[in-house]
Amino acid sequence: MKLAFGQAGVGARETAGSAIVLLVFLLAGCLRLQGKDLPLQELRTAEQIRLLTPEQAARRYPVRLRGVVTFFDQAHYFRFMQDDTAGIYFFLGDAPDNPPLAAGQLVELEGEVSAGEFAPIVTPSRIQILGAGTFPATKPATFEQLASGQEDSQFVEVHGIVRAVDFEKDSRYFVIEIATGGGRLTAYARKLSVAQSGDLVDSTVTVRGVCVTRFNRQRQLFGIRLLVPRPTDLVVDAAEVRDPFAVPAQPIEKLLQFTPQGPYGHWVKVVGTVIYRQDDNTLYIQDQTEGLFVETKQAGPLLVGDKVEVLGFPAKGEYTPMLQDSVFRKIASGALPEPEPINTDEALKGIYDCRLVRIEATLLDRARHSSEQFLVLQTASGFIFHAYLERKNDGTDFAYLQNGSKVAITGVCLIETGTDWSAGENWRAKSFRILMRSEADIFILKRSPWWNLQKLLWAIGILGVTALAAFTSVVVLRRRVHEQTRIIRQKLQTEAALKERYEDLFENANDMVFTNDLNGRITSINKTGEQVLQRPRDEILSKKLVEFVVEEQRAAAEQWLNQMVKRVEIPPAEWDFISGTGQRVRLEIGARVIGQEGKQVEVEGIARDVTERKRLEKEILEISNREQRRIGHDLHDGVCQQLAGVAYRIDILADQLQEKNMAESSEAERVGILINEAITQTRGVARGLFPVQLEENGLIWALEDLATHASNLFRIKCDFSCKKPFPTLEKEAALHLYYIVREAVLNAAKHGKAAQIIISLTRNGDRLVLAIQDDGSGFELSGSNHTGMGIRIMRYRARVIGATLDLKSRPGQGTQVTCVFYSAPQAARQETEDANKASNEG
Repeated sequence: MKLAFGQAGVGARETAGSAIVLLVFLLAGCLRLQGKDLPLQELRTAEQIRLLTPEQAARRYPVRLRGVVTFFDQAHYFRFMQDDTAGIYFFLGDAPDNPPLAAGQLVELEGEVSAGEFAPIVTPSRIQILGAGTFPATKPATFEQLASGQEDSQFVEVHGIVRAVDFEKDSRYFVIEIATGGGRLTAYARKLSVAQSGDLVDSTVTVRGVCVTRFNRQRQLFGIRLLVPRPTDLVVDAAEVRDPFAVPAQPIEKLLQFTPQGPYGHWVKVVGTVIYRQDDNTLYIQDQTEGLFVETKQAGPLLVGDKVEVLGFPAKGEYTPMLQDSVFRKIASGALPEPEPINTDEALKGIYDCRLVRIEATLLDRARHSSEQFLVLQTASGFIFHAYLERKNDGTDFAYLQNGSKVAITGVCLIETGTDWSAGENWRAKSFRILMRSEADIFILKRSPWWNLQKLLWAIGILGVTALAAFTSVVVLRRRVHEQTRIIRQKLQTEAALKERYEDLFENANDMVFTNDLNGRITSINKTGEQVLQRPRDEILSKKLVEFVVEEQRAAAEQWLNQMVKRVEIPPAEWDFISGTGQRVRLEIGARVIGQEGKQVEVEGIARDVTERKRLEKEILEISNREQRRIGHDLHDGVCQQLAGVAYRIDILADQLQEKNMAESSEAERVGILINEAITQTRGVARGLFPVQLEENGLIWALEDLATHASNLFRIKCDFSCKKPFPTLEKEAALHLYYIVREAVLNAAKHGKAAQIIISLTRNGDRLVLAIQDDGSGFELSGSNHTGMGIRIMRYRARVIGATLDLKSRPGQGTQVTCVFYSAPQAARQETEDANKASNEG
């Protein structure tokens, strides 16, 4: 932006001179104030979008792309296109006017970039179908390249062997599991290039489609998929055998043995007897020499002892091979297989891995974990192992088994190799476990004796605890009697000490402490109270507290005391008291009602002399008002005038540029508009710091100006009324009254959302009543507790000029602020009161 403006300045240097330099700085500064940035460059290719970082993509660059839709399924959020550079995902909302998109269409879209949840994406605002397009050339990719995430949204080509094909009824997609170099991936296709989906299994295929990543909330990849748009994109390179079960079977022990030739990655057939079946995904079989773990998704009833043929893909297991993605068929029923009796050493050799075995051990403990329950067992050689049994909903727990029983466990032996494998006869596995099929696989050889060492120890322990408890009860009872006697004696001493301490604290407190009955008559007072009021105690007692308050505040003080007796939650109050020498003393009073046996007895109060503090607060407030007045004058008479001069020069400059038909004239006009807005805002700030109308024309004109300004600023109806003639007030009093009205109006407009505000000034005898009434939302006074800073400042300003401020509000019924003050200046009132007092004494 600075470069553009600099070039404009050079072009006009001969005609505009130093005025253009001023225009450049003013315009740049105003634009910075308005928060404007350089326009973002429009991106035209998908590769440009993919190179953006998440932070850059979040800036929402504008986009215009033209490419081919490679896959589209609105219901499953599959929306991809690709141009000559790369593929990209675009997010399209569910709007009724969306164009009918389909794979193979040539489209043009306009929109903006978004950071996406994995890679940058496009959020289009307009999509236009241009006609039929040509699918991009596929990019051969390895599993490692796909797993890196770099090929996300790209149209790629993969070679592999089909492991399994399923049809999802919910999504209506064929789900194809493909094993490729380095791993497995899942392809999704609406239609297949073969008549039966099962014909694809074990076939070598070439798959073309859009690479789609699965990612977590940390933008990290954890899975990959391939979206196949057309049946022709799934090409069978080498078809499987039509009847796969026709291939010759091989012994289980031959799986993954060395062979210099033979198929790799295709399935094999084995024959064995079922020894364990768990749900529809786990199957264990064995033949004459070895056992095998089979992973399958095929449902169907199988019983232990059935003879089956299994087709599956060989894979590395924990110790012995396993079959993955397997299918089976039952060829005969048979008797229950006999387990092989083994010992610890034979189990750890690994030769019985995945085979049905029987081992004897001693039961140490029983436990449950999730849906499994297991036994902790120990063999005769001292080796500890676990035997697991899946717990059905109506399954039997191991509660009937007793620890210490000798049992024989039947089940499938599974070894845990550990990390220290070595070739040779001396190697042993780290551990082993047994998978039991039912509770019938547990045979109790010998139950543990009923009376054993553990129960003997329990009996001795119970007898010992009983004897100890009886002895402890006697000791505790005697101690409790002595303790209660000591506590009673101590309480009597404490009460006497507390009474003496209370009297000392009461008499020597730094603040005035007093009590009065429910009628307001003082019943007790300390020495500080005598000193503050400069009266003897006999003269103070039996008199009402309000009798010592100045005349103009007695009614409010009486009301405050009545509210206190009625248990209304009210804050501390400040009143002016007349001392024995006739001087005014400002006291801050906090009080509470004292109850006895559920009845109100008297009021306890603490009063603090705040005369000096109030004088200092008043002085600080006057200093603050003077500083606001000075700053307001400086802004109004200084900054505003200078900005007005700059605006005038800018207007002249704009006219000169327009006469010469220069494009910069419009920019100069906009700068002038911004400067005029700045002048208006600065005048508003100056009016808020100090009302000029108040200083020049008095309170009436200032309040009228405030009402007009509020109506224009908040777009509400704000009226001011005053019954003339109106006396002239002190500048200090007028200033505080003005700020009270201003705070009330701002609260009503901003927080109360009022539509109408009425400001009135009326006379009531020698007092004036200033009221601000609004129709806003109002609030609950008891809940607010009068703790808002604005209300507290309004009350303080009223106290400074000797006025009283009353606030009334209820939710939904608006708010009324009433300020009652004397029309005569405070100094004149004091002189009148002194004169009346002297006349009465004379």
